[in-house]
Amino acid sequence: MSIAEACRSGANPRQPAAKRDGGFLFDNCHILMHWVGRNYALEHHVTLGTLQRYLPRTNDPGCSAGFAHGLISALGRSISRLDPGSVAAACARSLTRYQAYSCVHGLGHAYMRAYNEELPLALRMCGRLPQRDVVDCAQGAFHDYWFAGSGADNLFPRATAAPRTLCGRQPARFVRACWYRAFMESPPDRALNTSADLSAVCARLSSLQREGCITGASAVFHSGRPDRQLRGCATLAAADRIPCARGVATQDLMTKPLAAQVHLVGLCDGFARQRVGCVSWLAKALNVDTNGAFLARGCPAVPSADRAACRVGAGSWRGPLETFS
Repeated sequence: MSIAEACRSGANPRQPAAKRDGGFLFDNCHILMHWVGRNYALEHHVTLGTLQRYLPRTNDPGCSAGFAHGLISALGRSISRLDPGSVAAACARSLTRYQAYSCVHGLGHAYMRAYNEELPLALRMCGRLPQRDVVDCAQGAFHDYWFAGSGADNLFPRATAAPRTLCGRQPARFVRACWYRAFMESPPDRALNTSADLSAVCARLSSLQREGCITGASAVFHSGRPDRQLRGCATLAAADRIPCARGVATQDLMTKPLAAQVHLVGLCDGFARQRVGCVSWLAKALNVDTNGAFLARGCPAVPSADRAACRVGAGSWRGPLETFS
């Protein structure tokens, strides 16, 4: 089986070959599928009008989302010439909220490819989308920017600014999106194995910049173990706990029983006064993961003290996500 075939079958929840085999293929399936998706789009003459025929039908953030981003990035130059409202409408026709988000994120990649990785131009195009899509598109643009630093995803390696420099000069609405992918694609010099490491890597930052940094660091902290991530977040200083929770990989629980998702929300008990914010964010993320099912089934199952925050958070799932995979 080729890499493309294994990754593609990994998009099928009934036959997750890449996940079953694990190793390098599974760990890198998302970025490998960027390449597969771009080539598939070219070979099959995919256009914005036919895009919905080819987008994956699952919420898998690994192989499937990578394929979707590749498809859309291949349309970069044609998308850049279209009315942003029409482009956003094409994404809005996706079958699930997660797929719509992934499509908008892919637009950020597409704009970067269309404008030869010139980040300000790509962000300007993202800014012309409907308000609900602007920041999620920007996250895709920053994602591509960090790729360029290592020459990943078939990009010619180029010098990139340090996260503190790049994110420090962004307008407030783009700060979280800038930081979110920074440590995933541009690992810091030190390993992030403890909550103290998260604090250290974000030292001397304050306000929104520190919040964004903590979220980005959290996203690579105990990756693949959302329960351990959240427990680590609970040990941070009070101001860092909610930003840390925003980096927790709720998407790893997409195929787990409802009880596992409810259990994760229950771990917000360790957040003390920040508990409401923790519950609200996790409920929002889990509702996106489950396309609305968590609001209906999960919120009634969380501890009674958390149900109001759960309903509020899950009910906001249609809005911008900013920090989400």
